Amino acid sequence: MTVNGRIAVARRFGPPQVITLESHPAQPLTGRQVRVAVRVGGLNPVDARRRAGAFGGGVPMAFGSEFAGLVVESRDPNWAPGDEVIGWGVQGADADLVTTEGASLHAKPRELGWELAGGLSGVGQSAQTALSALSLRQGDVIVVHGGAGGVGTVLVQLATARGIAVIATASAGNHEYLRSLGAIPVAYGTGLSERLTAAAEGRRVAASVDLVGTREAGDIAVAVAAKGGQAITLVPETMQSHGIRLVQVQRSREQLTALLSAVAAGTLELQVEALPFTRIVEAHERLDAKHARGKLVLDLSDNPHLPATSGSLA
Repeated sequence: MTVNGRIAVARRFGPPQVITLESHPAQPLTGRQVRVAVRVGGLNPVDARRRAGAFGGGVPMAFGSEFAGLVVESRDPNWAPGDEVIGWGVQGADADLVTTEGASLHAKPRELGWELAGGLSGVGQSAQTALSALSLRQGDVIVVHGGAGGVGTVLVQLATARGIAVIATASAGNHEYLRSLGAIPVAYGTGLSERLTAAAEGRRVAASVDLVGTREAGDIAVAVAAKGGQAITLVPETMQSHGIRLVQVQRSREQLTALLSAVAAGTLELQVEALPFTRIVEAHERLDAKHARGKLVLDLSDNPHLPATSGSLA
């Protein structure tokens, strides 16, 4: 019997409206593959950039590279139907059914809510990668451009936990949120350089971390580097416009384990908002607007391949 599932697809580059939910058959498992019924699908800014054609590539394209769900079929002895898992590194994770290698799965802690389970991996490991790419010491000051987003939220907490002072740019409505994470918030826009200098209170800025790809972020990065500081970006725009070093995100089971441990210990928090899978176009509109606080994910509670007892998101 052929098993079908919905998957988010774009058959041409363009605005969010090019995305549709299509029904696709699941292929037979091979090797040590595992099939997972997705409960939560992750959303990341890279999805919007791919959809718009900013990353090249071709169409049709599927979306999403992280998820949380329940195993429904497995050829890997480490996983069995009914196991709750977190997955990463699979293109096309915004779907009812995902087929992946068993090595790319991590057990979901039972006490961890589904929304956080589906949204932590991508932004968390991006933040870990960025911090690992810098040579920093306790007491250093860094600037994070886009501190209220998913990656910024995690990065601020990881850095402050190491005794690093974080100045984070964000809109005024996110300043109190950033203070609650331990950052010093500043507004982006005209006069940013002066505001950063004031926030640093005479201390040298050791690094600039660009998570937004704006010209302003690139200008600040160049200025920091000119004074002997470090400058990195996680988005290609400022690499292309300003020559800032682009850091490629690295993902691993070990990194995810560290993130989950921090969440369990109460030292890491991530605000997550879920939209129904059927509203993925709206979700991409939110990604394009670049004003989301924390992490945005897709709720697939209506996935027909989930057990009837799975209920709503917790």
